[in-house]
Amino acid sequence: GIGVVAAGAIGLLGLDRLPLAFCVFKGLTGWPCPTCGSTRAVGQLFGFDLAGALAMNPLTTIVAVVIAAWAVADLVLLASRRSLRVGLSPTAARWFRLAALVLFLANWIYLLSAGR
Repeated sequence: GIGVVAAGAIGLLGLDRLPLAFCVFKGLTGWPCPTCGSTRAVGQLFGFDLAGALAMNPLTTIVAVVIAAWAVADLVLLASRRSLRVGLSPTAARWFRLAALVLFLANWIYLLSAGR
């Protein structure tokens, strides 16, 4: 619900098109932070522009789409008083954390190379 409200605010108020950057990390270093472009990506998603969202911040876009799909699945399951759950073994959880770190770093490299 919070994500929908945030996406709506970004899309309806044009928060993704402000002429100012509020990124302290970028202001101090000149480099994009690992989440730079996330607001613009959510704004693109609000306008149903998946390609534009992926160009702004691929990781944010993928995570937002997965969370949205999860939320829809939970809403469907709500009628039967169930919810979507994922259980991982300790080994799988370790691999998942490693994959998340690799994706995070790959996304940051993309943002650095794209000059976000």
